Amino acid sequence: MLEFEANAARLRGLLTAEAKGDERDPEVDAGLSELRAAWKRLPAEDRALAGEISASLKELVEGRPAAQNGNDPGPEESPLPEPPTEAELRMDEQREARLALQGLDGLTKVAATETRSYNGPAEANALLAHVGLDSFRPGQREAVEAALAGRDSMIVMPTGGGKSLCYQLPGLASPELTIVVSPLIALMADQWRKLAEAGHPVEMVASGLGAARTREALNRVGDGSARIIYCSPERFGSTAFLDAISQRDVDLLAIDEAHCISEWGHDFRPDYLRLPKAVARLGRPTVMACTATATAEVAEEVRSRLGLESPLEIRSGFDRPNLSFDTLTFEGTGTKARKLAILEQALKDAANRPAIVYCGTRRDTEEVAEAMRGAGLLAAPYHAGLAPDERASTQLRFMTGDADVIVATNAFGMGVDKANVRSVWHWAIPSSVEAYYQEAGRAGRDGAPARAALLASRSDLGRLVRFIEQRKVDPTSVISYVERLNARSDHGALELDNPRDDADRIRLAIAERVGAIDVEPAIGGRLTITVNRRPDRAETEAACRIATDRGWQAYRAVEKYAFSEACRRRQLLDHFGDSTPGAPEGRCCDACDPDTAWLPDPETITVTRSGKRSKAKKSKAAAPAIDLAGADAELFERLRAWRTAAAKGKPAYTVANDRTLTEIAASRPSDEGALADIHGVGPAFIKRHASDVLNLLSEA
Repeated sequence: MLEFEANAARLRGLLTAEAKGDERDPEVDAGLSELRAAWKRLPAEDRALAGEISASLKELVEGRPAAQNGNDPGPEESPLPEPPTEAELRMDEQREARLALQGLDGLTKVAATETRSYNGPAEANALLAHVGLDSFRPGQREAVEAALAGRDSMIVMPTGGGKSLCYQLPGLASPELTIVVSPLIALMADQWRKLAEAGHPVEMVASGLGAARTREALNRVGDGSARIIYCSPERFGSTAFLDAISQRDVDLLAIDEAHCISEWGHDFRPDYLRLPKAVARLGRPTVMACTATATAEVAEEVRSRLGLESPLEIRSGFDRPNLSFDTLTFEGTGTKARKLAILEQALKDAANRPAIVYCGTRRDTEEVAEAMRGAGLLAAPYHAGLAPDERASTQLRFMTGDADVIVATNAFGMGVDKANVRSVWHWAIPSSVEAYYQEAGRAGRDGAPARAALLASRSDLGRLVRFIEQRKVDPTSVISYVERLNARSDHGALELDNPRDDADRIRLAIAERVGAIDVEPAIGGRLTITVNRRPDRAETEAACRIATDRGWQAYRAVEKYAFSEACRRRQLLDHFGDSTPGAPEGRCCDACDPDTAWLPDPETITVTRSGKRSKAKKSKAAAPAIDLAGADAELFERLRAWRTAAAKGKPAYTVANDRTLTEIAASRPSDEGALADIHGVGPAFIKRHASDVLNLLSEA
């Protein structure tokens, strides 16, 4: 493994140097061959980690200058692949699952449609009709008209409020290019897919699409065929991308999730720092900054950093008339059991499903999901600690109705467009009102009545305080951090990996804000740092206070929302600066409509330990991962072979994930009832595959 890592590190340096020129470096070709040879010598257990290292080099390799002779690489450069090992096959299965989670599965299969280029007047109503709609949501018309008139704008609308239409209509109106920047690949893919299927001239470039698909997209940008191009902010560091857009006049740069330019800590994205320079490089097109979460303070920083000129600011559409809001408070002994009892009672009512239950920790996610399964509900957990194929399988089951309750951390939801979610639950108080409303807003996107419920406890606040304290940094640590960077630098310049630790990300953000360093994204997800000077202590102290104050401001706002007796809807609208009167179509909230409460008072709940609940607590899902051996391991491989055949060319996770097959091999269910108790098995699996699986097990 050390040999592979050393070869990869050397190759990264060679690729980075090559990217600065126009010709291929023969040393890179030799380095690629050495890396392939080192890969073949790796034991199977090391290839998963090696695959992650190789993936980090993918963008560098795909962005290499064209071969001088214009021909495809010869056999010496790209030797024919050997038959894949079992480990390599499993890596391919996980790669397919990752693509699905990013929304990139099947993009090449989007039905070809005759291009519908708009040739009418640059007028909002005509453009709306062109995309098949007959009315605007609040704020959309004003945003579209501002872009058509060449005026910058700051668009603050909630999740599901229709921000995308604000830049799509102006983008389709003109043969000039509109660039839409977003860090959320799944969200971009969803928007691209819908526009492309309707025949609109739109393209997308994203990691994971592959070199050929990316070249095709950039060619359509360069030759004028595409009017809208979706991309991540990292693309502004790609020579091929910059070359393609340089062939076009850009009339609109739409920056989604624009609050990222103002983030400190976990959500700090250095790639957004390059966007102000990109605006200048593009000839200062009209800029539209879009977000669902910007407070007035954050919006001001976004305007300043992007250099928005007399922008139109729109804060509207935050009211969701079809949603009702409830907060239930729990205190004292038995809080967890009472929460589970209320959740079970509510979710057994089909009117409240499909449902999403958001939890603050992975452990809660697993435990709540298993409790709901024990109560007879089709529930499944989802969090970042699960293997990609398990997450992709769970997402597919939820989207197709095979599971109608998903219990998730905030890792779930971005780019997942399921319109008929009837209720969204928060098992605990989230970190901010912004996070709560973004997740609650995933209910009722079809316009039918839906509910958002928060199960709040004072003990949740202690967890939020710990988060704030853990992310707190002092001026001395920032100064020391910059001094360490300077000591590692070559005349003030160095390249490093993006920090994973929240405290270091905050130190990096503070040092950049006080001018002590410049941060530029580098190829391969790394950062180029230029150390300008030692941080000024007074400026650093002020910046540290701002970083900490933001955490406490978020804490106080979400505490007030959870425990005050004021109208929940009005609190949300006021928080986001939306002065529009609330207009609920039915029930408003627990504060305004206590007489129409649909949930029992938590204090009246009597918890009984039912047989189902006890069984759920002993579930294998809460136990350590199963380690198969001997005959069980052989059975698992037979199940994998069966799964490949059953998938009929589709990704393996569409049949079953590895965790499901592992549990089947370990427990060897003898009938459909026992098979249905296996994690990841739902009605669709029983209907399609139970007979084949039970026959295979009977022969083992």
